[in-house]
Amino acid sequence: MILGSGVDLIEVARFEREAARRGQSLAEELFSAGELAWCRRRRRVAKGYAMAWAAKEALFKALGTGKVGRMAWQDIAIAWPEGAAQPTMALAGETAEVAGQLGVTGLHCAVTATHEYGAAWVVIEGARD
Repeated sequence: MILGSGVDLIEVARFEREAARRGQSLAEELFSAGELAWCRRRRRVAKGYAMAWAAKEALFKALGTGKVGRMAWQDIAIAWPEGAAQPTMALAGETAEVAGQLGVTGLHCAVTATHEYGAAWVVIEGARD
C-alpha cells in the first residue's frame, strides 16, 4: 500500500551559487561520499547535487514530516546501481526510525534534471495498522 509520496524541484543555479559561497562544506554536509562521486561524474556537478537534494527533500515530504528533529541529510543515502533505471534509497538514523514507526517497507525514487532544474519524486509503501 502507498503510504505517501513527495516531490521536489530545485534550481540548479541555486546549488552553483551556494557552492561558490560556501565551498565544499555544503556538499559534504548534504551528501555521502558515494553521492558526491556520482555528482562529480556529471558534466555539470550542480545538476547532480540538485537531483540528489531534491530526492532527499521529496523523501522527507513523502514521510509527511518534513526534515524535523534529529533527521539529517546524511540519513538518506542515494545510490545509482550500475545499469539501474532509477536510484535506490537507504535510510539510517532518526529518518530510518521515523520510517519504521510509520510502517515503511519500500521506497521508490525517480530523479530528472533540465539545464535549469533538478527534480525528484519519492513514493513510500508499507502496511498501515
